[in-house]
Amino acid sequence: MCLVGKRRSRKKFLVKVNKKPLLIALLFSLPTLFLIWQYIKSEPKTAVAESREVKNFVYASGYVEPENFVLVKAEVSGRIEKIFVKEGDRVKKGQVLAVFDTDELDASLKDLEERLRLTEERLSESSPYLKALKERVEIAYIQMNQAGIEYERRRDLGEKGLIPKEQLERFKNNYEIYKKEYEASLNQYKDAVSSLQTERKSILAKIESLKAQKDRYVVKSPVDGIVLSKYVKEGNYINHLSQENVLFGVGETEKIEVVLEVDEEYAGLVKEGQRVFLTIDAFPGKTFEGKVYLKEGQLDRTKKTAKVKVKASLPENTPTYSTVEGKILIEKKQAILIPKGAVKDGKVLKYERVRAVEVPLKLGQEYEGYVEVLEGLEVGDKVILR
Repeated sequence: MCLVGKRRSRKKFLVKVNKKPLLIALLFSLPTLFLIWQYIKSEPKTAVAESREVKNFVYASGYVEPENFVLVKAEVSGRIEKIFVKEGDRVKKGQVLAVFDTDELDASLKDLEERLRLTEERLSESSPYLKALKERVEIAYIQMNQAGIEYERRRDLGEKGLIPKEQLERFKNNYEIYKKEYEASLNQYKDAVSSLQTERKSILAKIESLKAQKDRYVVKSPVDGIVLSKYVKEGNYINHLSQENVLFGVGETEKIEVVLEVDEEYAGLVKEGQRVFLTIDAFPGKTFEGKVYLKEGQLDRTKKTAKVKVKASLPENTPTYSTVEGKILIEKKQAILIPKGAVKDGKVLKYERVRAVEVPLKLGQEYEGYVEVLEGLEVGDKVILR
């Protein structure tokens, strides 16, 4: 007997998902994602106009020198006969540093003194020259006086009618002649004395002038200090009108200052009290700060520069005449800056969300890769870098 049984079947439960709406959503989102990717990929590089503090400088070169440094110059032209000092010597104000050759001057003085002696001899009462003139005056006076007496006598007779008028007229004319001769000789004497006195006065003035000039042939130190530089040798000829007219440099080494030579075109921007940043060859890698305390009013016509003196705290061992480079701060201000790469032909592309607008600018100075915008942009504006 066979027993036959029925096999039980298992039912599978499946969840059916509707895929159609999901595919439709995916298809619609792909273009949007593509556009976003394209937008991000194509967005230009931009920079923002920023307000920054900027500084403007005038650059100048110069040197270190003693604070009371004086260049001693010649007041006359000539050959240097003797020098009495050397570099490093300490000197006092008024001390003789050198003398010029005065041979020609001494010869002129000797000639004038001889002329003065002769003039004074002729002016003396015992001089033959004045004696001769005096004798002529005395003789003329005697002749005039005698003629005057005879004329007076004849005039009395003429008034009484005792002599003819012709005779009286002859004596009168004779008196007039002698009178004129006397006056002429007297005036000649006075003129001679006056001329000699004038000549004496003129010679004395010339002698005093030459003596004063001779004093200028002696070169003296104008200040106390040390002879830091000697630019001449004995025998050198000096033209005192030349630009090279410099004999000595005298000053104190205890106090030093910086002298900067500013180009003529920038000299007007420099004022006393402005800050100065200095670098000195003797101290590489270090920067020192000082202030302008003096600007000379006269330009160097040869170099076309103006000297500016700066007081600064420099090391005690700073060598005099060390080379100095200076930056004079002439202005500090807030300015709108953009990169130079954003500017082309004085214009920028201002970026406004999704579009670029060309904007003309009024530009100022450049600052290390940036340019100042005076007009055309405001702080926060974006510009496209080209």
